[in-house]
Amino acid sequence: MKISIVGAGNVGASIAYALCMREICDEIALVDIFGDVARAKAIDLAQSSCVFNAKTIVCGGDDFMLIEGSDIVVVTAGSPRKDGQTREDLLLKNAVVVKQTAQNIAKFAPNAVIIVVTNPLDVMVWTAHKFSGFSKNKVIGMAGELDGARCRYELALLKDKDAKELKTKIIGAHNDEMIVSASNISENLSENELAILKKETSTGGAKIVKLLGTSAYYAPAAAVVKMCEAIMGKSDEILSASVLLDDELSCGRLVRLGREGLKEILELNINESEQEQLSKSEADIRKNIKFLKENLD
Repeated sequence: MKISIVGAGNVGASIAYALCMREICDEIALVDIFGDVARAKAIDLAQSSCVFNAKTIVCGGDDFMLIEGSDIVVVTAGSPRKDGQTREDLLLKNAVVVKQTAQNIAKFAPNAVIIVVTNPLDVMVWTAHKFSGFSKNKVIGMAGELDGARCRYELALLKDKDAKELKTKIIGAHNDEMIVSASNISENLSENELAILKKETSTGGAKIVKLLGTSAYYAPAAAVVKMCEAIMGKSDEILSASVLLDDELSCGRLVRLGREGLKEILELNINESEQEQLSKSEADIRKNIKFLKENLD
């Protein structure tokens, strides 16, 4: 099993480290336009594996040939959010990066499943699908598992409970309009508690950006690794991921993943108000995709 990561920044390197420590795959390739950065981190990661007697082979560089034979390619390349910047501010800039990356994946790793992490996430899933030419089931976005973890963290604080005892699932867009639904939360909440949870979950990423000056990376990396485990058949757990719903829309749903990528999309379990919120955010995603279709050469 080989997993490649395009983008050796904070998120990409954290994914590679988590993969090494959990010994999930036999080989990892780390690719970045800054080839020496990728090479240096690959050496550091390989040495980390030696500490724990792990057997993962790690290589790095700027040549996309390194991804040949990959079963999974994770796309983290692009600019992270800065304080005061929305995910949509990154739209066209990161779409160019994801387009070029998707074309290279199609060339060098045509049998891979693509996991997109680059923001704005839902639109970048469509971009990777469009320019890789891969089937819809082979291109998946990591967002919902991260948002669900943030929700569980906030719920544990709110209810003063161990997060391991709680269950939360998030669907919808990977932005402030994500759907934090009581039907997907294991605790009984008052209207006020649910409102607090929605606010704290949807702003979970922005809080880190404000404090750190850039996007989070440990939790996003963990969420990617969880998806990799599902794709490899190590888990049949229901996950939240951004998937292609039609040719002009990708958005978060509860799904099952497997070796061919997306196996199943589960039925929605949301109320009328949440459905209206979801429809609005999906319309915004469609608008951004339409913008890219008109402006991305």
